[in-house]
Amino acid sequence: MVTSQIRIKAEHFRAISNADIVIDGITVVAGENGCGKSTLSKLLYFFYKTASNYNSLVSRDLKFNLKDIERFLEIIISEIHAVSNERNTREEFEELRNLRRSLEDLQEEDMMKWVSFVQKIENNYYSQPSLFKEKLPLNSRISNRLKFIVRDILKLNDENSTFDNTNVLPFDRVIKLIEERFHEAFDKIKLRPTSLFVQALENAFTGGELPGKFEVFEFDEQIVSMKRNTLSIPYIVQNVIYIDTPMAIGIEDSNIEYWEDLNELLHKKGKTSFSDLSKIISDQVIRGDVSLDDKPIAISDFSFKRSDGSIYNLLDVATGVKSFAILQLLIKNGSLSDKTLLIMDEPESHLHPQWIIEYARLIVLLNKEIGVKFFIASHNPDMVSALKYITEKEGTENTLNYYLAEKNKSAFLYNYRHLGTNIDPIFKSFNIAMDRITKYGS
Repeated sequence: MVTSQIRIKAEHFRAISNADIVIDGITVVAGENGCGKSTLSKLLYFFYKTASNYNSLVSRDLKFNLKDIERFLEIIISEIHAVSNERNTREEFEELRNLRRSLEDLQEEDMMKWVSFVQKIENNYYSQPSLFKEKLPLNSRISNRLKFIVRDILKLNDENSTFDNTNVLPFDRVIKLIEERFHEAFDKIKLRPTSLFVQALENAFTGGELPGKFEVFEFDEQIVSMKRNTLSIPYIVQNVIYIDTPMAIGIEDSNIEYWEDLNELLHKKGKTSFSDLSKIISDQVIRGDVSLDDKPIAISDFSFKRSDGSIYNLLDVATGVKSFAILQLLIKNGSLSDKTLLIMDEPESHLHPQWIIEYARLIVLLNKEIGVKFFIASHNPDMVSALKYITEKEGTENTLNYYLAEKNKSAFLYNYRHLGTNIDPIFKSFNIAMDRITKYGS
């Protein structure tokens, strides 16, 4: 058996009964609606997003877990300013903002900076003698409010907490909580528990469902399993992109994680050495050029300059143009590499038949020229056949794999059959539509 670069196995999850799928270049899964194609896409996406960006996700969670403490410190600084107008608190606010930024790249020294900042607030304003002497402790209204906030942060349910009848806030306990949360984050980065991936799946799938089996292999060595306690660091795929609709471009606050991730990539600034591929899109398909317009007075973040010189807001152009625009922007800013897995869920949905062929050609060229790996869910005969014949012409058919979702004994469960490059079984499944046209039209 030939060793595959990436192999995934999934069982007993939603509509998926059994799937054993290889990704060596371009992998296409076909099947009727509701057979689990999108489920497989999301499993792949959230695994690679978690495993490849583990440290940044831990930092994100830590930032969230410190949010209440950060707000508590902001309130203290504001109250200090209110009590003593002569005190300039700009320095403290700026220092707090820098503490928040430091969490992007988590280091041991970041914890010490947070601890030192809390100690500074305590020593300067709440220790006796304080800088304000008679002006501190703060008036009773403010003190009671701060006490309530601390009680909430520390999860103290006892109304008669020991500090309630004093003017001393338990900064030592706040510091201890900060240290605990930092150490939890450090442990996660060190041990890489699978729980972070499980959490991502529970958030992604309604009801917190989890697959009975989900495994990913690199060169036939397992790097993840629902039964393992840790996630390995992937090598073959180091960034993953999920595109399920061109309408995602420019959408803000969508609450769809992979849309927000895509838009973040589209706003990335960078350069590519594969300008020929971008030129193919401009000259041979959309007859124009797409760019990120970051001028302060720009109407939109993205603009489309047509070959006749007309300039349009990209959000107002045809949906098919947006489909190619997304790929062009990703090419231009260097987001695509040989370590990219590009997941596409029915990429042909908004394309004219002629452009479906052009899109398939671009997929093949991105794989051949850059090394981008693709996982494509499709049930369009033009897309399925175009990928086969264009890879043959380009000499890359050895990395093309088709899979067909077929019902097992249950009416709602599917097994994924490996077809290699044989697309005849897929077209037989397409013929069902023609049979129904004959049935209902005769």
